[in-house]
Amino acid sequence: MIWAFAVAAAAILYLALRFRRFRSWVEPALTVVVAIGLASALLIWFVDEQAPSGPVTPATPALTADSIKLSDMQASAGQTATSYRVTGRATNNGTVPLQSFRLDVVLSDCPKGACREVGRDSALIVLRVLPGQSQTFSTFTVFPGIDLDPVTAPEWDFGVRDVRAVRAP
Repeated sequence: MIWAFAVAAAAILYLALRFRRFRSWVEPALTVVVAIGLASALLIWFVDEQAPSGPVTPATPALTADSIKLSDMQASAGQTATSYRVTGRATNNGTVPLQSFRLDVVLSDCPKGACREVGRDSALIVLRVLPGQSQTFSTFTVFPGIDLDPVTAPEWDFGVRDVRAVRAP
């Protein structure tokens, strides 16, 4: 709808440049076009603010991070010294289909039992999994700077957050 007002304003400016007699009408014409545009925007805003008059459908039950179980998690060196390929299996223990989740990865170096955190990364995993089923996934994580201080005894911690369910049509 905004393009209609832009076309009208462009046409008015073109006519003002092309015809000298129209120049005295430019300011009032543009004022009218802007006023109509603002009135339309206000009307649309007020109409959208009204509550729906039909029956309200219940919201789709949301999945939680506790609904997703990670298993068979493995990390292997990637093509660069700072990247790792992470693979695993996600099981949907919820009641609605899974669409995606964010996988949090923490890499720690634990030589002789003394651990220090090396880095954190997060990856969006887009994976459609029906309730009660599981599916494998793969992603890459990057930890800048670990090439300067190499990891000798890596320990991994994986977490799930921002779980999203498939939206009903």
